[in-house]
Amino acid sequence: GEANSLIGLGNAYYSLGRYPEAIAFCQQSLEIARDIGDRRGEANSLIGLGNAYKALGRYQEAIAFYQQSLEIARDIGDRQGEANSLIGLGNAYKALGRYQEAIAFHQQSLEIKRDIGDRKNEAASLNNLGSAYYSLGRYQEAIAFHQQSLEIKRDIGDRQGEANSLIGLGNAYYSLGRYPEAIAFCQQSLEIKRDIGDRR
Repeated sequence: GEANSLIGLGNAYYSLGRYPEAIAFCQQSLEIARDIGDRRGEANSLIGLGNAYKALGRYQEAIAFYQQSLEIARDIGDRQGEANSLIGLGNAYKALGRYQEAIAFHQQSLEIKRDIGDRKNEAASLNNLGSAYYSLGRYQEAIAFHQQSLEIKRDIGDRQGEANSLIGLGNAYYSLGRYPEAIAFCQQSLEIKRDIGDRR
């Protein structure tokens, strides 16, 4: 319970952008999880550390934490944890500009999310793939992934996710020089963001 509380605090500080504090709490959680032999808790703490180090731009350290988490998740048969570790790896490699590796990790994550029926995170993986293909200048593929993501997000009522997929579509159409479509997608995203109170 102590370890769970610490990881909760770590996640809360991460959400506030207070990454050194997030790291401190996740590190404490990790030590307890290892001490009591809670491998799932250990993997979750490692993901928390990976997220915080990635946010600080310390990508190699983040990758090391995600890799450890992935190995534990696979070892204990935690498919959700495996997929979450793969997402972290994909995002870290994308931040390093290693887009092909990012795509490979996001593709693996997508397959697991579909297999276990996690539609919300299936949509997130599709969006991540769209962003990676966009970074490669492969805009039509980016559009296809963002479109699939958008359909799922609308289907499950994830308005924040819907707005993010619309931005992805807007960016891709902008890069193709198809400005009226880009404007339409960004306008829809803006309306949702205003409606849900997302001022950022």
